[in-house]
Amino acid sequence: MTRLFPAFAMLASPAFAHPGDHSQATLLHMLSEPDHLALIALGAAVLACVVYLVRKQQ
Repeated sequence: MTRLFPAFAMLASPAFAHPGDHSQATLLHMLSEPDHLALIALGAAVLACVVYLVRKQQ
């Protein structure tokens, strides 16, 4: 679990894809904007790589 901490810490940090107030942003907004989708995909890819490498070492 401690090996995955950097990945979890990265996911918890705020990401500012574009300027603007996101306090009323809906899930549809997050999944329909290309800049948000790119950051979601990047985070998922990094997390998948980390999980793969951790499992490969065991």
